[in-house]
Amino acid sequence: MTERARARRQLPLRSLRNVLAVGCLLVCADAKAGVREQRLWQAVRDDNHAAVRMLLAQHADPNATLADKSAVLAWAVNRQDEQSVRLLLKAGAKPNVLDVDGASPLLLACELGDPAIVANLLKAGADAKATRPDGISALALCAGISTPETLESLIARGADVNGADPTGQTPLMWAAAKGRTDNMATLIKLGANVNAATRKGFTPLLFALKSQVSAAPNMLADAGADTKVLLPDGTSLIQAAITEHDVPFAMRLVAALPDVNVRDQHGRQMIHIAAASGSAELVKLVLSKGGDPNAMTPEVKAVTRSVAKIDVPTESLVPFPRIVVHAIAPSPESATSPLHFAARAGSVVAMKALIEAGAKTDTRAQDGATLSMAAAAGGNLDALKYALELDPELDARTLDGRSIIHMVIGNPYGPDDQDIIRFLVERGAQLELKDNTGHTPGLMVNRTGPPTLRVMYVQMLKDHGIVSQF
Repeated sequence: MTERARARRQLPLRSLRNVLAVGCLLVCADAKAGVREQRLWQAVRDDNHAAVRMLLAQHADPNATLADKSAVLAWAVNRQDEQSVRLLLKAGAKPNVLDVDGASPLLLACELGDPAIVANLLKAGADAKATRPDGISALALCAGISTPETLESLIARGADVNGADPTGQTPLMWAAAKGRTDNMATLIKLGANVNAATRKGFTPLLFALKSQVSAAPNMLADAGADTKVLLPDGTSLIQAAITEHDVPFAMRLVAALPDVNVRDQHGRQMIHIAAASGSAELVKLVLSKGGDPNAMTPEVKAVTRSVAKIDVPTESLVPFPRIVVHAIAPSPESATSPLHFAARAGSVVAMKALIEAGAKTDTRAQDGATLSMAAAAGGNLDALKYALELDPELDARTLDGRSIIHMVIGNPYGPDDQDIIRFLVERGAQLELKDNTGHTPGLMVNRTGPPTLRVMYVQMLKDHGIVSQF
């Protein structure tokens, strides 16, 4: 293998251009100098500090660049080799040289997060206000990966603590997204706006919730972040906290609510949201603040709407797609009780908390679904067994004729679906009931079910002497 081939294989893969540049390593004033600089690059590549020191003492140019304009200093940073970085800077390497991508050694150091290298670059005069071509600052990059001391140094040298990239994301959001509470505390102390918003309306609190580090959203709330702000789609931070499985923070927000019976944009009260979370603690908290265990979400009228569908005429010699408008009736969420939400969430403990508070077990949803149907549709066998203890009516049908097995198959598939169907059949549920459109559960399985469920269902039909209609 040639020396050039070995060099190509050993290069750090920062960019494809760096790999392609190996064939013309350095742009130098003369051939003799070019050899020294090439050796310097090789010494940095090999972490050979003695050779780096010797070559610099022999006046190898510390600012020599590769064909992609990246400096030897950038290569040392890329390898996170602090000793080579110090040697090159001491020899006069320029800390603000940009590569062909417009990135400086400091920006690269902040991407990698090594605080010692960042400190060396700043001490040598690196521009703390540097930004990448996409507008992301060195401070933002360091906020998510480096140390509080690094952030303090950057800000002390002019970095804008509230400087936002083109999307509106600030350094505090970067720190919050990573759950770096140490960096968040430093940024807040130095003036970061805890209520800044991106162009799409996301605040640091949402980024903190996304990190799933429980201390992060609490720190922002303690610092004055607005906990009543809604996300762009109208979702509350309470719902966001539940989605991110941060029930303790959701409970903190619920505890501060003046009225838990206010409905959101979907008509749900806080008791419905709590029940859907499956958390008995959250349900109990809402009940203690006046939540109604029998509150129903509003009745919804299905309104016919038009949707576009692409059809390909089969009679055409040259099939040409055309857009045909079909009128369909949507199926919005029908009026539903908190107990149904808890059953669908598969939470027996939340169901028990509601029942202890007086929830009625025989209440049906607007579409006629029973409590057992809700549990079955949620795909949790334990919740279904408990629901059947409370409401044992196995042959109930919804207004559109669906049976409990229709409900299991017609909803997103849960891990217990096969066990649920077997359990229901053992209890006497009929396999081939038709809904109002003539669809049997078997037909639904054949059209939309996963292969494993189809195989199981066909065998079950055979075991019960039913001729498969698949």
